[in-house]
Amino acid sequence: MVTQPIPIHVFRARQFAKSETVVTAAPIDLVVSVFGGGGMKGEQGLEAAFGGSAYYRDEATEEAYLAVWGARNGSRFRRKLRESGATLQTVSGEPPARLVWYNSGQKGHRPKVR
Repeated sequence: MVTQPIPIHVFRARQFAKSETVVTAAPIDLVVSVFGGGGMKGEQGLEAAFGGSAYYRDEATEEAYLAVWGARNGSRFRRKLRESGATLQTVSGEPPARLVWYNSGQKGHRPKVR
């Protein structure tokens, strides 16, 4: 049985930093299965690992994505998703959803790298 690759969206945005930064978004169910859930939309596991998260949602299809920003965070995020056994397909561009909210965590604080 061949599993379908899961699209991981990689793009640049200005909302998360003083200048344009790389953002990596993945379907919420995959992110929660790898990093754990908690919070209003399952974002607490991701925030514990990366110090922040962004939530994207398409109201029409109800598809939702969690994202991290920064090139290093994105690389670590994708690596952890691959290590879970998921087959990923990198897609250039934003997910087919709108940014609903983001939490940059505690200002000036970075979580310890695991």
